[in-house]
Amino acid sequence: MAEGGLALFPNLARLRVLRSWAGLLDMSMDGSPIFDKTDIAGLYLNCGWCYGGFKATPASGEAFAHLIAKDEPSDLIVPFRIDRYRQGAVLDEKGMGAQTNLH
Repeated sequence: MAEGGLALFPNLARLRVLRSWAGLLDMSMDGSPIFDKTDIAGLYLNCGWCYGGFKATPASGEAFAHLIAKDEPSDLIVPFRIDRYRQGAVLDEKGMGAQTNLH
């Protein structure tokens, strides 16, 4: 974004900008998404994408549709169920962002 802005407005090159964020982030503790059904009928989770959500949208949509249609996860998303936290089976997704363990 900054590079594109500078192409349009070269005079902004000397401007000092600090990055900041205010608000909630739907980031999971291990940096991996959560796909699961809940105890509430018809309520499913597809959240906690952290850094990879946009790139994984087509595959996640197909996997999520399978979960909703069959009411059970496909083999692809079994490791991403929410009970992994209860079982202590968090995922080690190397390359999923700067320091996902701190989120």
